[in-house]
Amino acid sequence: MERYEEVKDIGSGNFGFAKLVRDKWSGELFAVKYIERGSKIDEHVQREIMNHRSLKHPNIIRFKEVLLTPTHLAIVMEYAAGGELFEKICNAGRFSEDEARFFFQQLISGVSYCHSMEVLSRKEYDGKIADVWSCGVTLYVMLVGGYPFEDPDDPRNFKKTIQRILSVHYSIPDYVRVSKECKHLLSTIFVADPEKRITIPEIKKHLWFQKNLTAEFNLGSEAEGKVGANGGELGGDGGGRGWQQTMEEVAAIIQEARKGGDGLKLGGNLIGCGGSMELDDLDADMDDIDDVETSGDFVCAL
Repeated sequence: MERYEEVKDIGSGNFGFAKLVRDKWSGELFAVKYIERGSKIDEHVQREIMNHRSLKHPNIIRFKEVLLTPTHLAIVMEYAAGGELFEKICNAGRFSEDEARFFFQQLISGVSYCHSMEVLSRKEYDGKIADVWSCGVTLYVMLVGGYPFEDPDDPRNFKKTIQRILSVHYSIPDYVRVSKECKHLLSTIFVADPEKRITIPEIKKHLWFQKNLTAEFNLGSEAEGKVGANGGELGGDGGGRGWQQTMEEVAAIIQEARKGGDGLKLGGNLIGCGGSMELDDLDADMDDIDDVETSGDFVCAL
């Protein structure tokens, strides 16, 4: 398939690596995550991809399609040019309360949608209520610029961190100005007993959360696009194809990827995507494209 041209590398990790590519038909940029064919394509990976295929929300990275190269399964998805939230926090030191609320509202919107689609539940524990705790940690980090349960005098002591988590021992430094409403929300999130912890629907009704809430928030809770026969979505892929890959098509490609590749290594050229993959061959000026480090997880778009 001679549709994409490589722009640059944008990250790597245990999952494999990611590249920024341009659709030669539309000029649109996409991120492509590569996972080596064979044993790395397990049931967990398949479930993650199939779940991602079903999610359509403004605060969730959009799935586009899966492709096979001789050596890798390629997952094509929306490119979030804004970068990672963690990177922004590191650069800023910490966010103002209003800015933290702005991102927290988007996070809760995306998580709430995932819960409605039943893609985050776990058999071992209540995944939905565990996600509340994780969202609370993210909010704290945005406000303070540090993690809530680390010992300030010994932050690398993992044992102490675990003890502080179990005892819900955290505090907001005096130099960080946070409203009473925000502190109250955090206190309802950081509750050891899951049955007493605030839920996502309750967070959405909280006074602090409701402040400066945009009209787009309520619209974001609804799935986008019109679903056609066999689970295909009409339009929306930005490149002229009438239909998105169906669930059956995606599953078939993943099953083929589990068989393993031909032993070749994916080097400087994007195998299976045609065209020159060297940066020097690109005519467009890419100075305006920021570096993005990827963790390998599907993350909320900024």
